[in-house]
Amino acid sequence: MNARFGPRDVDALQELASIGCGQAISALGKLAGRRFAMDVPEAWIGAEPGAIASFLGSLGGDLLAVGVKLEGPLTGDLLLALPEPDAGVLAGMLGFPPAGAAWSGMGESALMECGNIVGSAFVTAIGTLVGEKLLLSVPALVRGSGKVCVEGLVAHAGSVALATRFSASPPGEALEGLILVMPEPERIAKLLSHLDLR
Repeated sequence: MNARFGPRDVDALQELASIGCGQAISALGKLAGRRFAMDVPEAWIGAEPGAIASFLGSLGGDLLAVGVKLEGPLTGDLLLALPEPDAGVLAGMLGFPPAGAAWSGMGESALMECGNIVGSAFVTAIGTLVGEKLLLSVPALVRGSGKVCVEGLVAHAGSVALATRFSASPPGEALEGLILVMPEPERIAKLLSHLDLR
């Protein structure tokens, strides 16, 4: 574990992820008209270079990732990432299924709106928790490997990540994806100070 962050800090980050991603996944489920299950969030502290991209790659194959920038007490990046077939299922739930491997502009726009909804619900939940307003950028979309998605959407060198897997099971088509929150490490102490944990 990174010496800058003790066990209570990691617990607090996981709790933030649980609250924020719980709201985000609930909002995504309402948009898609499906119930999504959420795994317990994982907190990575002091991740080696490339580790986060490798973790994304564990989802399998090429991904479709939508990223938004977070500003305020929690500065960093939030990514909604799904394997391309699962992203196609999600787009289909919204009425814009891709035709085979071909994504339409409307299909990609639907996925970007998912990223926007997820990001908005996350910052609203965290902003309420810390008593301050968080801001969100417009979403950007990248398709490719985990490495391509991280390099295309995350400007800072991420050594801290909060990862939350979600899934939808039958009835209806199954899918799984991931919400990845990558705070800027130097801003985490300030964020935790809002929670009186440091």
